[in-house]
Amino acid sequence: EVGEPSKEEKAVAKFLRFNCPTKSTNMMGHRVDYFIASKAVDCLLDSKWAKAKKGEEALFTTRESVVDYCN
Repeated sequence: EVGEPSKEEKAVAKFLRFNCPTKSTNMMGHRVDYFIASKAVDCLLDSKWAKAKKGEEALFTTRESVVDYCN
């Protein structure tokens, strides 16, 4: 059962959309933008969700935690 994404999930997706480096190519006559997964993981590890605030735990601490969250 798939539900609506949470506010946090939407914020992470928006952050990746605008901050993850992308490449462009033509596929079957259409322009396609794509990203490399390792670059997305690096981008999230440099984000505000990887840095803990006082009294809070960071959402992303390792590469594996980023992959688990994205899955």
